[in-house]
Amino acid sequence: MSSSDPQVGSHKLPEGATVLVADDDPVVRRTVRRMLELEQAVVVEARDGEHAIRIVDEDEAHLVDTVLTDLEMPVVSGAELIAVLQECRPDLPVAAMSGWGGLPPGLATVPLLHKPFAPEDLLGTLVPLVLGAREMRARARQARGDAAESRSLAERQLQIARRQHAACGELMAVLSRLRQRM
Repeated sequence: MSSSDPQVGSHKLPEGATVLVADDDPVVRRTVRRMLELEQAVVVEARDGEHAIRIVDEDEAHLVDTVLTDLEMPVVSGAELIAVLQECRPDLPVAAMSGWGGLPPGLATVPLLHKPFAPEDLLGTLVPLVLGAREMRARARQARGDAAESRSLAERQLQIARRQHAACGELMAVLSRLRQRM
């Protein structure tokens, strides 16, 4: 496909998309990094599932848009990594890659790339995940903003009610003084 092909444009990563690539093979990590960096993505590499878990754990700002993990790795496998992320960070989309087989039972909803894969296949898998993650974060930010605005409005209404209540108390005092004079 040429770069003028409209289908290629539909598989474009958003600027600055951050992808965590977990694979025990440095050649695979480097190859995937090159493919993604050509698309202006930020790539964070993990040498195994345990390393990936530490990276995600330290990602307090939730800057990682998606994780691409090999299924067969020592220490913590890709399947274990996916299970941990689904449990602890269900909002973080994950895709798997494998040169050997399919997904283990229970991970059927995770997209799978069979090695070796073309850049178009990589982008076709990751772009929807990144866009979905970013949309979800945008909705969450909007909801937090709406909640903050609602709290602010409620606080202003409470202040007005307190002033009105205080003014009402002053009026009652005036009425009481007037009655005493009469």
